[in-house]
Amino acid sequence: MHTDNYRSDSVPRPFFLLTLPALLAAPAAAQGSAFQSPGMPPPSSLGQSDRFSSDFNPAIGAAIDGFASYLDADGAGDGFDLELRLIEVNLAANVDPDLWAYIVLTSEGGETVAVEEAAVQYTGLDSNLTFKAGRFFVDFGKQMQQHPEELRTLERPLVLREFLGDELAGTGVQADWWTPLGDATPLRLSLAAFSSLAGGHGHGEEDGEAGPEALAPGQKQLDEFSLTARATFMHELSESSVLQFGSSLRHLPDFYLEDDANPVASAEGLSNSVFGVDLTYGWTDETGLRGLTLGGEYLVYDGDLAAELVDPDMTVDSGDESFAVFDDSVQGYFAFADYRLSPQWSTGVQYSWSELPEGPNLEAQEFDSYLTYHATEFRRLRLGFTLGDSDLEGDTSRVYLQFTAFIGAHSHGLNW
Repeated sequence: MHTDNYRSDSVPRPFFLLTLPALLAAPAAAQGSAFQSPGMPPPSSLGQSDRFSSDFNPAIGAAIDGFASYLDADGAGDGFDLELRLIEVNLAANVDPDLWAYIVLTSEGGETVAVEEAAVQYTGLDSNLTFKAGRFFVDFGKQMQQHPEELRTLERPLVLREFLGDELAGTGVQADWWTPLGDATPLRLSLAAFSSLAGGHGHGEEDGEAGPEALAPGQKQLDEFSLTARATFMHELSESSVLQFGSSLRHLPDFYLEDDANPVASAEGLSNSVFGVDLTYGWTDETGLRGLTLGGEYLVYDGDLAAELVDPDMTVDSGDESFAVFDDSVQGYFAFADYRLSPQWSTGVQYSWSELPEGPNLEAQEFDSYLTYHATEFRRLRLGFTLGDSDLEGDTSRVYLQFTAFIGAHSHGLNW
């Protein structure tokens, strides 16, 4: 029996830019509020544009991210590698007093160019309610919004890659609203609908292997749109520390499977959801030069998680092909500690464990450690070590030296 596996799917600074009471009294900002969430990149400027005119230059920036590595893995793939992972160009500006826009173009490996994000955000309501429309990263947890060059490690935590993918963006609309809960606690809520967040990847896809693909209907009913939601609040524990708690949901109400190599096989009416809760603690000393960030996230992945293409006679397009869909629930988590020794130096560790969606009783875990040096706010060097253990892929270990350079204003539409 022949089967194919398928899976659905800067420089640190103090985390409060202003005193919390002043922020709670301020109106909503164009690219999210002025809050600095612990463990997240700081907000950036809008270049030479202002609220009332985009005649001047918008904020234009770029990022170049690459690394040298040595990989020791079970099976094939051992050895050294040099990789230009990402070239990114971003633009951001106020379009008029009520509208802010940003565009992010990326090229992986210096080859094809893709539009990673392109969105507008409407801030014209006389409240803390804003609306975003376009293509943008999902508001799930605190890491899925970040671009690869902004991560504290080379890749996202294992459990996020398994349940949500390396990145998760879609074309949709999103409403954001925040309100103060007393003098020390802001609360933010978001709700978004996307035309599709379906699109799977399986183990081995990086080697160009073909396999089933998850697709969403083209024209759809309202209840067939993919949904995300997030609720989060920050509480100021003291003048030097803050605690943030959040919960997130990604729901795919309807998708189907196709395989170009086996067009007879199909599966329709599938759905799944990912739910997560996250907790982050941030502390800085009285000088603002040293700081500690602790955090983690627990996730549950439920529904139609994966599928096998079953071909009894092992003959393509013979008519006996079918999908065996795995309907199950799996869980996983990650936790990290990041210590800023000085404005230039930081170090940290991260651990992630996950049940694997490909089948029952399959698990994987990953440990990361790193030392990061910011020569300036525009140039970063990171030495890291990653150790992995997977029931599917075996043991892996990797040592890497990552270099990232930023040119101009590095803007993204991040939420806290």
